[in-house]
Amino acid sequence: MKKTNVILFTLLFLLFVGIHRPAFAYLDPGTGSMMLQLLLGGVAGALVVGNLYWQRIKAFFGGKSRHDQSNESAASSDAE
Repeated sequence: MKKTNVILFTLLFLLFVGIHRPAFAYLDPGTGSMMLQLLLGGVAGALVVGNLYWQRIKAFFGGKSRHDQSNESAASSDAE
């Protein structure tokens, strides 16, 4: 980054941080409940997606995929 860009960014940042007005905002108890529900819903969604793609995740990190396991079981049953 050029020196002038850094100086301009710093001045704009100080301008926006230095000049402020009170927000007079109010957060009622329902807002905290909504944020908690969003957080728990996101965690639950991530767990569902992780569960759906578990075989791909294991294969990505070096585990055997379902396709490899079915080939091994077929090869071992043919050998017997």
